[in-house]
Amino acid sequence: MGAFEMQERQMLPVQHKPDVARLQQEALALAAKPTKSFHAFARALWAAHSNDPTFLYEVERVAGVKRRTLFYLSKVGGFLADYSITEEQAERIGWTKIQIVARHVANQPERISQHAMQAKLGIAARTPAHALPAALEAQDAPSQGPLRSVLLRLPAEQYADVEAALIACGAEPRGKGLVGKEDALVQLAQYFLDKSDRAAP
Repeated sequence: MGAFEMQERQMLPVQHKPDVARLQQEALALAAKPTKSFHAFARALWAAHSNDPTFLYEVERVAGVKRRTLFYLSKVGGFLADYSITEEQAERIGWTKIQIVARHVANQPERISQHAMQAKLGIAARTPAHALPAALEAQDAPSQGPLRSVLLRLPAEQYADVEAALIACGAEPRGKGLVGKEDALVQLAQYFLDKSDRAAP
């Protein structure tokens, strides 16, 4: 090895490995009272889990939270870190809605830009949690001009019938609601209109 090559190697920056022990210690300390600092706990959990996937077993023992929940929470922590979402911003939007946005982003085929993310967080800030998934999907859909809203208040038995009809037309159950119910409703209406036209003299 020549003197120049040796000198060049000495000048290369040293790649430091993350302090896994410190990350784990921080996550375990926050795990004792995770709701006191959800933002810090989620990010610390994500960082520690990224370096040691088996670490969730230890957190499960300390926090009394199931590994499936911890795994999902670590994903939220990665989302917070990836898009530099501050604790103040997350608290202002609300943790339930932050988790909804994180789940929506995880299902996208490509990474969302920082500008687009700020637009989605703006939607989350002004939209109730129960309506947020549909609002995020509507933003992703190609613009088709002004949109109109339909609000239905139905007894439980009638709602069950409507839900079954929407599922038959392509809507999919997710959580406590349906995904794709708008397209299913349009398809149901078109089917009824076509049937009425065929029955007309």
